[in-house]
Order: sequence, then C-alpha cells, then structure tokens
Amino acid sequence: MLTFYRPLDCPTCTALEETLKELVIAHRLVVVTPERPVEGLGVGIMPPALQDSGQTVTGHEAIAAHLQELETFVAAWRKFEGDTCYIDDKGEVC
Repeated sequence: MLTFYRPLDCPTCTALEETLKELVIAHRLVVVTPERPVEGLGVGIMPPALQDSGQTVTGHEAIAAHLQELETFVAAWRKFEGDTCYIDDKGEVC
C-alpha cells in the first residue's frame, strides 16, 4: 500500500493527493503538522514523501512522475484483469 506524507498547508500536495484518489488504489494519507511529527519516514526525509513498496520518493516533481508511472501500470493491469478482449492499434487481439 502507498503512504503519502504531506504537510497540512501545501497546495501542490493537495493536487498530488487528488491524483492518488483518482487512481483508485489503496493508499494511506499522513498529514504532518508541527504538533504531529513525521513517523515512518527515514531520518532526514521531509514531506512531501511517498512510500511505495519500500521505496521512498520525495519532492513534488518526483512524486508526480512516480504517480504517472503508476497510473500507466494500473491502467494496463485493469485492462487485462477482466473478461474483456481488446484489439490493439495493429488489429491484434490482446
């Protein structure tokens, strides 16, 4: 499961959070405030940060790029998980 660590007052983080919701995949959101220190991240890692399968991605651009890759993977996964048959651009049945 993904875990997204974000500061409370971060407009770019809100956009990243919306992208996670649109992907409709399991994730956990941890809002970090001065009263609630960062737990679960490595030493010196500050939010925004995304943990995915043991990998930690930090920074807005890197997280956005990771989510884009994940979106491509999820779309392909969902395409072939059902009982539907698809024909690709070359007319080949997938």
